[in-house]
Amino acid sequence: MSANPVFILPFTSCSETMAGTSSPFSGLTDSAISGIEANINDDAQYRASSVGISLCFRVSSCDQDDQIVYEIKEGAAKVYLRCPQTLKPQFTLQAKSEHWDLFYSAEPKRPFQSYWGMLRILGQGSGVEVTGDFALFLTHALLWRTILDRTRDRIQSRTTNARDDGYVSDDELDDDSIIGHYTWIKLAPLGKCKIFYETSGRGDQQVLFLHTAGADSRQFHSVMMNRKLQDMCTMHAFDLPGHGRSFPGSSQYPWSYENSEELYVSAITQMISKLGLKRVIVSGASMGGQVCLAVALRAKELDVGGVIPCEACDYLPKQQAQTIYGLAGDESVLNPERVCGMISPTSPEIYKRLNWWIYSAQATRIFPSDLLFYFEGWDGRDRMAQIDTEVCPVYMLTGEYDYSCTPDASRATAAKIKGAIFEEMKRMGHFPFSEDPSGFIPYFLRALEHIISRQRSAVKR
Repeated sequence: MSANPVFILPFTSCSETMAGTSSPFSGLTDSAISGIEANINDDAQYRASSVGISLCFRVSSCDQDDQIVYEIKEGAAKVYLRCPQTLKPQFTLQAKSEHWDLFYSAEPKRPFQSYWGMLRILGQGSGVEVTGDFALFLTHALLWRTILDRTRDRIQSRTTNARDDGYVSDDELDDDSIIGHYTWIKLAPLGKCKIFYETSGRGDQQVLFLHTAGADSRQFHSVMMNRKLQDMCTMHAFDLPGHGRSFPGSSQYPWSYENSEELYVSAITQMISKLGLKRVIVSGASMGGQVCLAVALRAKELDVGGVIPCEACDYLPKQQAQTIYGLAGDESVLNPERVCGMISPTSPEIYKRLNWWIYSAQATRIFPSDLLFYFEGWDGRDRMAQIDTEVCPVYMLTGEYDYSCTPDASRATAAKIKGAIFEEMKRMGHFPFSEDPSGFIPYFLRALEHIISRQRSAVKR
Protein backbone atom coordinates (compact mmCIF):
# COMPACT_ATOMS: atom_id res chain seq x y z
CA MET A 1 0.00 0.00 0.00
CA SER A 2 1.24 3.47 -0.80
CA ALA A 3 2.65 5.49 2.07
CA ASN A 4 1.92 8.76 0.29
CA PRO A 5 -0.39 11.19 2.10
CA VAL A 6 -4.06 10.52 1.53
CA PHE A 7 -6.85 12.73 2.72
CA ILE A 8 -10.08 12.00 4.44
CA LEU A 9 -13.56 12.00 2.96
CA PRO A 10 -15.66 15.04 2.05
CA PHE A 11 -15.20 17.44 4.92
CA THR A 12 -16.49 20.60 3.29
CA SER A 13 -18.74 21.27 6.27
CA CYS A 14 -15.98 20.86 8.87
CA SER A 15 -14.73 24.08 10.41
CA GLU A 16 -11.18 22.73 10.44
CA THR A 17 -11.05 22.07 6.68
CA MET A 18 -8.68 24.31 4.72
CA ALA A 19 -10.39 27.09 2.84
CA GLY A 20 -10.04 27.64 -0.87
CA THR A 21 -9.50 24.03 -1.93
CA SER A 22 -11.33 22.65 -4.94
CA SER A 23 -11.68 19.11 -3.61
CA PRO A 24 -14.12 18.32 -0.81
CA PHE A 25 -11.62 15.70 0.40
CA SER A 26 -8.53 17.77 0.92
CA GLY A 27 -6.98 19.70 3.75
CA LEU A 28 -8.21 18.03 6.93
CA THR A 29 -5.92 18.81 9.84
CA ASP A 30 -4.43 16.42 12.35
CA SER A 31 -6.49 18.04 15.11
CA ALA A 32 -9.68 17.27 13.20
CA ILE A 33 -8.62 13.63 12.94
CA SER A 34 -7.98 13.61 16.69
CA GLY A 35 -11.49 14.95 17.21
CA ILE A 36 -12.95 12.14 15.10
CA GLU A 37 -10.96 9.58 17.08
CA ALA A 38 -12.25 10.99 20.35
CA ASN A 39 -15.84 11.01 19.10
CA ILE A 40 -15.59 7.34 18.18
CA ASN A 41 -13.82 6.21 21.35
CA ASP A 42 -16.21 8.14 23.60
CA ASP A 43 -19.28 6.52 22.01
CA ALA A 44 -21.07 3.92 24.17
CA GLN A 45 -22.17 1.85 21.18
CA TYR A 46 -18.65 1.76 19.79
CA ARG A 47 -17.23 0.66 23.13
CA ALA A 48 -19.82 -2.12 23.45
CA SER A 49 -19.36 -3.50 19.93
CA SER A 50 -15.56 -3.26 19.75
CA VAL A 51 -14.72 -5.44 22.75
CA GLY A 52 -12.21 -8.09 21.73
CA ILE A 53 -12.20 -6.97 18.09
CA SER A 54 -9.12 -6.41 15.96
CA LEU A 55 -10.08 -4.84 12.63
CA CYS A 56 -8.77 -2.49 9.99
CA PHE A 57 -10.96 -1.05 7.22
CA ARG A 58 -10.98 1.98 5.00
CA VAL A 59 -13.42 4.30 3.30
CA SER A 60 -12.34 5.51 -0.13
CA SER A 61 -13.50 7.35 -3.20
CA CYS A 62 -13.23 5.43 -6.45
CA ASP A 63 -12.77 8.53 -8.59
CA GLN A 64 -10.00 10.17 -6.52
CA ASP A 65 -7.01 8.89 -4.61
CA ASP A 66 -8.63 9.73 -1.26
CA GLN A 67 -9.23 7.49 1.71
CA ILE A 68 -9.46 7.28 5.47
CA VAL A 69 -8.27 4.24 7.42
CA TYR A 70 -9.74 3.02 10.71
CA GLU A 71 -7.90 0.63 13.00
CA ILE A 72 -9.65 -1.04 15.96
CA LYS A 73 -7.35 -2.76 18.43
CA GLU A 74 -7.96 -3.67 22.07
CA GLY A 75 -11.08 -1.51 22.09
CA ALA A 76 -9.35 1.65 20.87
CA ALA A 77 -9.99 3.24 17.48
CA LYS A 78 -7.23 4.97 15.53
CA VAL A 79 -7.91 7.11 12.48
CA TYR A 80 -5.24 7.72 9.84
CA LEU A 81 -4.81 10.36 7.15
CA ARG A 82 -1.92 8.26 5.87
CA CYS A 83 -2.13 4.50 5.96
CA PRO A 84 0.86 3.11 7.87
CA GLN A 85 2.84 0.56 5.91
CA THR A 86 2.28 -1.91 8.74
CA LEU A 87 -1.51 -1.81 8.21
CA LYS A 88 -3.48 -3.67 5.57
CA PRO A 89 -7.22 -2.81 5.50
CA GLN A 90 -9.32 -5.98 5.47
CA PHE A 91 -12.18 -4.42 3.51
CA THR A 92 -12.99 -1.12 1.84
CA LEU A 93 -16.23 0.83 1.64
CA GLN A 94 -16.06 2.52 -1.74
CA ALA A 95 -18.09 5.23 -3.48
CA LYS A 96 -17.58 8.33 -5.59
CA SER A 97 -16.39 11.49 -3.88
CA GLU A 98 -19.72 13.19 -4.62
CA HIS A 99 -21.51 10.33 -2.84
CA TRP A 100 -19.37 10.74 0.26
CA ASP A 101 -19.93 14.47 0.15
CA LEU A 102 -23.67 13.82 0.40
CA PHE A 103 -23.22 11.11 3.04
CA TYR A 104 -21.29 13.41 5.37
CA SER A 105 -23.61 16.41 5.01
CA ALA A 106 -25.56 17.71 8.00
CA GLU A 107 -28.87 16.18 6.89
CA PRO A 108 -28.15 13.79 4.01
CA LYS A 109 -30.74 13.28 1.32
CA ARG A 110 -31.99 9.73 0.80
CA PRO A 111 -30.40 7.27 0.30
CA PHE A 112 -27.23 8.92 1.59
CA GLN A 113 -28.24 8.71 5.25
CA SER A 114 -26.60 5.27 5.31
CA TYR A 115 -24.02 3.28 3.40
CA TRP A 116 -26.64 0.49 3.21
CA GLY A 117 -28.85 2.87 1.25
CA MET A 118 -26.02 3.77 -1.09
CA LEU A 119 -25.30 0.08 -1.72
CA ARG A 120 -28.94 -0.74 -2.33
CA ILE A 121 -30.02 2.19 -4.47
CA LEU A 122 -26.81 3.18 -6.29
CA GLY A 123 -24.88 -0.08 -6.34
CA GLN A 124 -21.72 -1.20 -8.03
CA GLY A 125 -22.61 0.38 -11.38
CA SER A 126 -22.35 3.77 -9.69
CA GLY A 127 -19.08 2.99 -7.98
CA VAL A 128 -20.60 2.00 -4.64
CA GLU A 129 -19.23 -1.37 -3.60
CA VAL A 130 -17.44 -3.29 -0.87
CA THR A 131 -14.06 -4.78 -1.74
CA GLY A 132 -11.87 -7.12 0.27
CA ASP A 133 -13.11 -9.54 2.94
CA PHE A 134 -16.89 -9.37 2.47
CA ALA A 135 -17.55 -11.80 5.35
CA LEU A 136 -15.80 -9.43 7.76
CA PHE A 137 -17.79 -6.51 6.35
CA LEU A 138 -21.02 -8.36 7.25
CA THR A 139 -19.79 -9.65 10.61
CA HIS A 140 -18.81 -6.18 11.80
CA ALA A 141 -21.70 -4.25 10.25
CA LEU A 142 -22.72 -2.63 13.53
CA LEU A 143 -19.14 -1.57 14.25
CA TRP A 144 -18.25 0.04 10.91
CA ARG A 145 -21.66 1.70 10.70
CA THR A 146 -21.26 3.19 14.18
CA ILE A 147 -17.82 4.49 13.24
CA LEU A 148 -19.18 6.16 10.10
CA ASP A 149 -22.02 7.73 12.09
CA ARG A 150 -19.66 9.13 14.71
CA THR A 151 -17.36 10.43 11.98
CA ARG A 152 -20.29 12.27 10.44
CA ASP A 153 -21.21 13.72 13.84
CA ARG A 154 -17.68 15.09 14.29
CA ILE A 155 -17.67 16.60 10.83
CA GLN A 156 -20.89 18.37 11.71
CA SER A 157 -19.45 19.55 15.06
CA ARG A 158 -21.76 17.47 17.23
CA THR A 159 -20.78 14.83 19.73
CA THR A 160 -24.15 13.03 19.71
CA ASN A 161 -27.58 13.45 18.22
CA ALA A 162 -28.96 16.61 19.81
CA ARG A 163 -32.00 14.70 21.04
CA ASP A 164 -30.13 11.74 22.54
CA ASP A 165 -31.39 12.50 26.05
CA GLY A 166 -33.85 9.67 26.56
CA TYR A 167 -37.45 9.36 25.52
CA VAL A 168 -38.70 12.63 24.13
CA SER A 169 -42.40 12.38 25.02
CA ASP A 170 -43.75 13.15 28.48
CA ASP A 171 -46.50 10.60 27.78
CA GLU A 172 -43.88 7.84 28.16
CA LEU A 173 -42.74 8.89 31.63
CA ASP A 174 -45.79 7.59 33.51
CA ASP A 175 -46.62 3.99 34.30
CA ASP A 176 -47.51 2.31 31.03
CA SER A 177 -51.25 2.07 30.37
CA ILE A 178 -50.96 -0.43 27.50
CA ILE A 179 -52.55 -3.77 28.43
CA GLY A 180 -51.39 -7.03 26.86
CA HIS A 181 -53.49 -10.13 26.17
CA TYR A 182 -53.37 -13.45 24.32
CA THR A 183 -55.97 -15.00 22.05
CA TRP A 184 -56.16 -17.86 19.52
CA ILE A 185 -56.72 -17.80 15.79
CA LYS A 186 -56.35 -20.44 13.07
CA LEU A 187 -54.37 -19.82 9.91
CA ALA A 188 -53.68 -22.12 6.98
CA PRO A 189 -50.98 -23.41 6.77
CA LEU A 190 -49.70 -22.32 10.21
CA GLY A 191 -52.38 -24.11 12.23
CA LYS A 192 -53.61 -22.89 15.61
CA CYS A 193 -51.81 -19.69 16.64
CA LYS A 194 -51.53 -18.10 20.08
CA ILE A 195 -51.50 -14.38 19.29
CA PHE A 196 -50.31 -11.58 21.53
CA TYR A 197 -52.12 -8.25 21.28
CA GLU A 198 -52.17 -4.95 23.17
CA THR A 199 -54.83 -2.33 23.82
CA SER A 200 -54.75 1.26 25.02
CA GLY A 201 -57.06 4.29 25.06
CA ARG A 202 -60.70 4.94 25.81
CA GLY A 203 -61.96 6.85 22.78
CA ASP A 204 -64.86 5.89 20.52
CA GLN A 205 -62.81 5.41 17.35
CA GLN A 206 -61.29 1.94 17.03
CA VAL A 207 -57.78 1.73 15.51
CA LEU A 208 -55.83 -1.40 14.59
CA PHE A 209 -52.05 -1.15 14.03
CA LEU A 210 -50.02 -3.56 11.85
CA HIS A 211 -46.29 -3.92 12.40
CA THR A 212 -43.54 -3.92 9.78
CA ALA A 213 -41.87 -6.99 8.25
CA GLY A 214 -39.85 -9.01 10.74
CA ALA A 215 -40.89 -6.89 13.73
CA ASP A 216 -43.72 -6.69 16.27
CA SER A 217 -46.22 -4.30 17.80
CA ARG A 218 -43.77 -2.78 20.28
CA GLN A 219 -43.21 -0.36 17.41
CA PHE A 220 -46.49 1.36 18.36
CA HIS A 221 -45.96 1.85 22.09
CA SER A 222 -45.11 5.54 21.86
CA VAL A 223 -48.14 6.24 19.68
CA MET A 224 -50.43 4.13 21.86
CA MET A 225 -49.24 6.06 24.95
CA ASN A 226 -50.09 9.45 23.46
CA ARG A 227 -52.74 11.05 25.65
CA LYS A 228 -54.59 12.86 22.88
CA LEU A 229 -54.84 9.67 20.85
CA GLN A 230 -55.97 7.73 23.92
CA ASP A 231 -58.81 10.22 24.39
CA MET A 232 -59.82 9.97 20.73
CA CYS A 233 -59.33 6.26 20.12
CA THR A 234 -59.18 2.77 21.49
CA MET A 235 -56.03 1.37 19.90
CA HIS A 236 -55.06 -2.25 19.30
CA ALA A 237 -51.91 -3.86 17.90
CA PHE A 238 -50.97 -7.53 17.50
CA ASP A 239 -47.92 -9.62 16.68
CA LEU A 240 -48.17 -11.98 13.73
CA PRO A 241 -47.54 -15.68 14.50
CA GLY A 242 -43.91 -16.33 15.40
CA HIS A 243 -43.21 -12.59 15.66
CA GLY A 244 -42.39 -10.75 18.88
CA ARG A 245 -44.42 -12.22 21.72
CA SER A 246 -46.80 -14.34 19.61
CA PHE A 247 -46.18 -18.07 19.58
CA PRO A 248 -45.50 -19.87 16.30
CA GLY A 249 -48.47 -21.73 14.84
CA SER A 250 -48.93 -25.38 15.74
CA SER A 251 -47.76 -26.33 12.22
CA GLN A 252 -45.09 -23.64 11.97
CA TYR A 253 -41.49 -24.84 12.09
CA PRO A 254 -38.20 -22.91 12.02
CA TRP A 255 -37.44 -21.87 8.41
CA SER A 256 -40.95 -22.92 7.26
CA TYR A 257 -42.81 -19.60 7.59
CA GLU A 258 -44.17 -17.96 4.43
CA ASN A 259 -46.25 -14.81 4.47
CA SER A 260 -48.80 -13.91 1.80
CA GLU A 261 -51.67 -11.53 1.19
CA GLU A 262 -54.16 -14.28 1.96
CA LEU A 263 -52.51 -15.28 5.25
CA TYR A 264 -52.07 -11.69 6.42
CA VAL A 265 -55.62 -10.60 5.58
CA SER A 266 -56.96 -13.74 7.26
CA ALA A 267 -55.07 -12.87 10.44
CA ILE A 268 -56.43 -9.30 10.36
CA THR A 269 -59.96 -10.55 9.71
CA GLN A 270 -59.87 -12.91 12.68
CA MET A 271 -58.37 -10.29 15.01
CA ILE A 272 -61.06 -7.78 14.04
CA SER A 273 -63.67 -10.43 14.88
CA LYS A 274 -61.96 -11.48 18.13
CA LEU A 275 -61.73 -7.89 19.32
CA GLY A 276 -65.27 -7.01 18.20
CA LEU A 277 -64.08 -4.00 16.19
CA LYS A 278 -66.61 -1.95 14.20
CA ARG A 279 -65.71 0.53 11.47
CA VAL A 280 -62.11 0.21 12.58
CA ILE A 281 -59.37 2.34 11.05
CA VAL A 282 -56.40 0.15 10.08
CA SER A 283 -52.88 1.54 9.89
CA GLY A 284 -49.43 0.07 9.41
CA ALA A 285 -46.06 0.78 7.84
CA SER A 286 -43.99 -1.03 5.21
CA MET A 287 -45.42 -4.56 4.94
CA GLY A 288 -48.19 -3.42 7.28
CA GLY A 289 -48.82 -0.46 4.99
CA GLN A 290 -48.99 -2.66 1.88
CA VAL A 291 -51.60 -4.90 3.49
CA CYS A 292 -53.65 -1.82 4.46
CA LEU A 293 -54.31 -1.44 0.74
CA ALA A 294 -55.37 -5.10 0.55
CA VAL A 295 -57.70 -4.45 3.50
CA ALA A 296 -59.19 -1.40 1.75
CA LEU A 297 -60.14 -3.65 -1.16
CA ARG A 298 -62.17 -5.78 1.30
CA ALA A 299 -63.43 -2.95 3.49
CA LYS A 300 -67.13 -3.89 3.41
CA GLU A 301 -66.38 -7.53 4.17
CA LEU A 302 -64.13 -6.64 7.12
CA ASP A 303 -66.18 -3.66 8.39
CA VAL A 304 -63.18 -1.36 8.02
CA GLY A 305 -63.95 2.35 8.13
CA GLY A 306 -60.68 3.66 6.69
CA VAL A 307 -57.00 2.93 6.25
CA ILE A 308 -53.80 4.89 6.86
CA PRO A 309 -51.09 3.07 4.88
CA CYS A 310 -47.59 4.32 5.75
CA GLU A 311 -44.52 3.64 3.60
CA ALA A 312 -46.76 1.71 1.17
CA CYS A 313 -47.41 1.41 -2.55
CA ASP A 314 -49.08 -1.00 -4.94
CA TYR A 315 -45.94 -2.99 -5.89
CA LEU A 316 -42.22 -3.25 -5.21
CA PRO A 317 -40.03 -5.56 -7.31
CA LYS A 318 -37.80 -7.93 -5.35
CA GLN A 319 -34.77 -7.22 -7.49
CA GLN A 320 -34.73 -3.67 -6.13
CA ALA A 321 -33.28 -5.01 -2.88
CA GLN A 322 -31.86 -8.45 -3.57
CA THR A 323 -28.25 -7.23 -3.33
CA ILE A 324 -28.92 -6.20 0.28
CA TYR A 325 -31.55 -8.58 1.63
CA GLY A 326 -29.95 -11.58 -0.07
CA LEU A 327 -26.85 -11.25 2.13
CA ALA A 328 -26.33 -14.16 4.51
CA GLY A 329 -24.98 -13.81 8.02
CA ASP A 330 -25.97 -13.20 11.62
CA GLU A 331 -29.62 -12.16 11.35
CA SER A 332 -29.55 -10.54 14.80
CA VAL A 333 -27.05 -8.00 13.40
CA LEU A 334 -27.75 -7.87 9.67
CA ASN A 335 -31.54 -7.54 9.91
CA PRO A 336 -31.48 -4.41 12.08
CA GLU A 337 -28.48 -2.94 10.26
CA ARG A 338 -30.10 -3.29 6.84
CA VAL A 339 -33.46 -1.84 7.82
CA CYS A 340 -32.29 0.87 10.19
CA GLY A 341 -30.42 2.49 7.33
CA MET A 342 -33.85 3.67 6.19
CA ILE A 343 -34.40 5.69 9.36
CA SER A 344 -34.17 9.47 9.08
CA PRO A 345 -30.80 10.85 10.24
CA THR A 346 -32.73 13.43 12.26
CA SER A 347 -34.61 10.87 14.37
CA PRO A 348 -33.73 10.71 18.09
CA GLU A 349 -30.95 8.25 18.88
CA ILE A 350 -32.97 6.44 21.54
CA TYR A 351 -35.63 5.48 18.98
CA LYS A 352 -33.04 4.45 16.41
CA ARG A 353 -31.67 2.02 18.99
CA LEU A 354 -35.12 0.73 19.91
CA ASN A 355 -35.86 -0.03 16.26
CA TRP A 356 -32.51 -1.82 16.03
CA TRP A 357 -33.34 -3.82 19.17
CA ILE A 358 -36.76 -4.95 17.92
CA TYR A 359 -35.32 -6.15 14.61
CA SER A 360 -32.48 -7.92 16.38
CA ALA A 361 -34.89 -9.84 18.62
CA GLN A 362 -36.88 -11.78 16.00
CA ALA A 363 -36.76 -15.50 15.23
CA THR A 364 -34.68 -16.85 12.36
CA ARG A 365 -36.02 -16.47 8.81
CA ILE A 366 -39.09 -14.49 9.94
CA PHE A 367 -37.88 -11.24 8.40
CA PRO A 368 -36.74 -12.70 5.03
CA SER A 369 -40.06 -14.53 4.69
CA ASP A 370 -42.03 -11.34 5.36
CA LEU A 371 -39.95 -9.65 2.68
CA LEU A 372 -41.22 -12.21 0.16
CA PHE A 373 -44.64 -10.68 0.73
CA TYR A 374 -43.40 -7.08 0.82
CA PHE A 375 -41.49 -7.49 -2.45
CA GLU A 376 -43.53 -9.04 -5.27
CA GLY A 377 -45.84 -11.10 -3.00
CA TRP A 378 -48.03 -8.01 -2.70
CA ASP A 379 -49.18 -6.82 -6.12
CA GLY A 380 -52.05 -4.37 -6.27
CA ARG A 381 -51.12 -2.62 -9.50
CA ASP A 382 -54.30 -3.61 -11.35
CA ARG A 383 -56.61 -3.32 -8.32
CA MET A 384 -56.14 0.12 -6.79
CA ALA A 385 -58.93 1.68 -8.83
CA GLN A 386 -61.32 -0.80 -7.20
CA ILE A 387 -60.93 0.80 -3.76
CA ASP A 388 -64.05 2.77 -2.87
CA THR A 389 -63.02 5.71 -0.70
CA GLU A 390 -66.68 6.49 -0.03
CA VAL A 391 -66.76 3.24 1.94
CA CYS A 392 -63.13 3.23 3.08
CA PRO A 393 -61.25 6.56 3.02
CA VAL A 394 -57.53 6.22 2.26
CA TYR A 395 -54.90 8.58 3.66
CA MET A 396 -51.35 7.57 2.70
CA LEU A 397 -48.23 8.78 4.53
CA THR A 398 -44.60 8.22 3.52
CA GLY A 399 -41.38 9.63 4.98
CA GLU A 400 -39.00 11.67 2.83
CA TYR A 401 -36.04 9.47 3.87
CA ASP A 402 -37.63 6.17 2.84
CA TYR A 403 -35.57 4.79 -0.03
CA SER A 404 -37.42 1.45 -0.04
CA CYS A 405 -40.93 2.72 -0.68
CA THR A 406 -40.25 6.27 -1.77
CA PRO A 407 -42.68 9.17 -1.50
CA ASP A 408 -42.94 9.12 -5.30
CA ALA A 409 -43.99 5.45 -5.27
CA SER A 410 -46.66 6.12 -2.63
CA ARG A 411 -47.84 9.26 -4.41
CA ALA A 412 -48.25 7.34 -7.67
CA THR A 413 -50.29 4.66 -5.91
CA ALA A 414 -52.55 7.23 -4.24
CA ALA A 415 -53.17 8.78 -7.66
CA LYS A 416 -54.74 5.47 -8.79
CA ILE A 417 -57.26 5.55 -5.93
CA LYS A 418 -60.07 8.02 -6.52
CA GLY A 419 -60.45 10.22 -3.45
CA ALA A 420 -57.26 9.05 -1.74
CA ILE A 421 -54.96 11.56 -0.05
CA PHE A 422 -51.19 11.35 0.07
CA GLU A 423 -48.89 13.35 2.33
CA GLU A 424 -45.10 13.23 2.44
CA MET A 425 -43.76 13.29 5.98
CA LYS A 426 -40.78 15.58 6.31
CA ARG A 427 -37.80 14.38 8.38
CA MET A 428 -39.30 10.88 8.58
CA GLY A 429 -37.93 7.56 7.39
CA HIS A 430 -39.32 4.05 6.91
CA PHE A 431 -40.52 3.56 10.53
CA PRO A 432 -42.49 6.71 11.35
CA PHE A 433 -44.41 5.23 14.31
CA SER A 434 -41.29 4.20 16.15
CA GLU A 435 -38.34 6.26 14.89
CA ASP A 436 -39.75 9.69 15.76
CA PRO A 437 -43.17 9.38 17.44
CA SER A 438 -43.45 13.06 18.36
CA GLY A 439 -42.79 14.07 14.77
CA PHE A 440 -45.16 11.42 13.39
CA ILE A 441 -48.23 11.98 15.57
CA PRO A 442 -49.30 15.33 13.97
CA TYR A 443 -49.38 13.62 10.56
CA PHE A 444 -51.30 10.68 11.98
CA LEU A 445 -53.83 12.98 13.68
CA ARG A 446 -54.54 14.76 10.39
CA ALA A 447 -55.15 11.40 8.73
CA LEU A 448 -57.41 10.23 11.57
CA GLU A 449 -59.42 13.45 11.59
CA HIS A 450 -59.87 13.28 7.81
CA ILE A 451 -61.20 9.72 7.95
CA ILE A 452 -63.44 10.37 10.96
CA SER A 453 -64.86 13.45 9.21
CA ARG A 454 -65.54 11.39 6.07
CA GLN A 455 -67.27 8.74 8.18
CA ARG A 456 -69.52 11.34 9.79
CA SER A 457 -70.39 12.87 6.43
CA ALA A 458 -71.34 9.43 5.10
CA VAL A 459 -73.68 8.85 8.05
CA LYS A 460 -75.44 12.20 7.43
CA ARG A 461 -75.98 11.26 3.79
